[in-house]
Amino acid sequence: MEKITKSGLKTILKNIMDIMEEEKQFLIELDGSMGDGDLGLTMCSGFQAIYKEIDNIEDEDLGKVIMKLGMKMNATVPSTMGTLLSTCFVKAAPKAKGKTELTLQDFAAMGKAGVDGIMVRGKSKVGDKTMLDALIPAVEALELAVISGKSMKSGQQDALAAAEIGVEKTKTMQSVHGRAAYYAEKSIGRQDPGATAVMFIIKGIVRGCEKLNKNYHI
Repeated sequence: MEKITKSGLKTILKNIMDIMEEEKQFLIELDGSMGDGDLGLTMCSGFQAIYKEIDNIEDEDLGKVIMKLGMKMNATVPSTMGTLLSTCFVKAAPKAKGKTELTLQDFAAMGKAGVDGIMVRGKSKVGDKTMLDALIPAVEALELAVISGKSMKSGQQDALAAAEIGVEKTKTMQSVHGRAAYYAEKSIGRQDPGATAVMFIIKGIVRGCEKLNKNYHI
C-alpha cells in the first residue's frame, strides 16, 4: 500500500491551499448567506500558514508535524471553523506518532480521531448541518477502502465522493449551531459552508495524491 511522507504531506497541503484560493469567493458567498461571510478568507489564510509552517518543522515524526500544524492553524484562524480544524489536527496527531510515512489505514485512523474530537469540542453530530456531515461519511469511506485493500488514491477518491454526497444532504437540513441557527427553517435549502470547506479539503488531498502518484509513484 502506498505511503505519504512528510514531503508528500507538503504536496497535499499545497493542493488544499490552491483549492481554497480557487473556491474562496464561493465560500465567502455561501457563508455570507447565513454567517459572517469570512470562511473563504479564513480557510485561505489558515492553509497558507500551515503550508509555510511545515518547512519550519525539522522533525520527521509525522505525529509531531501534524500536532504543530494544528497549533499553527489555531493561532492563525481565530474562528469556530479554525478551532474545529485545529482540534481535528491535534486529535489526529497521536495516530501518526512515531511514523515517517502514512498509509491509507493511518489516514482512516486519524480521520476517526479527528471526528471524535470535533464531536466533543463542537457538541455536534451528523444531521446538525455542520462540517461533520461531510467529514464522517468521508472517514467511513476511508475505513471501507482500507478493508477492501484499495490504493491511497482510490481510497481518497471514495472519501471525496462520500463528502460530496454529505454536502448535498445538508441542503435538506436545518441549522442548529452558530449564527445560521438563527435562520431556523430558512436555512433549509442551502448547503452548509463548513461541510463544503471539508469537501474542498478532501478534494485537495485527492489532487495531491494524484500528483504524487504521477510524479513519485506512491
